[in-house]
Amino acid sequence: MATYRINDLTFTYPDRPSPALTGVSLTIEAGDFVVLCGDSGGGKTTLLRHLKPVLTPHGQRSGSIHFADRPIEEGEPRDLARLIGHVGQNPDNQAVTDKVWHELAFGLESLGLSNPDIRLRVAEMATFFGI
Repeated sequence: MATYRINDLTFTYPDRPSPALTGVSLTIEAGDFVVLCGDSGGGKTTLLRHLKPVLTPHGQRSGSIHFADRPIEEGEPRDLARLIGHVGQNPDNQAVTDKVWHELAFGLESLGLSNPDIRLRVAEMATFFGI
């Protein structure tokens, strides 16, 4: 089963004369290691933002994106948030809180875990990484 299957994805930002993505087709299987590289302004970030629905930019899109063999727009938002991660090219600009403990807990809180579960998981992460 493919993790992602992208078929003929074309995307144009509002008020732009030409598409940022044109005819992108790609299949990523579970366990694949994929490197996306190219010139600045080439559409890498735009493509990656389409792979996490909450980050999908506004504009005109055609083609399809499937996640776990299901159209990505049909997925439950909470499940997709739990299953699909995203780290931008400058993680330092993505901090949400001012304390490491709170930063580790933030994603778990967003998923609706209970406080005891969050504390346990954060403690496990801190121990694992020696922090």
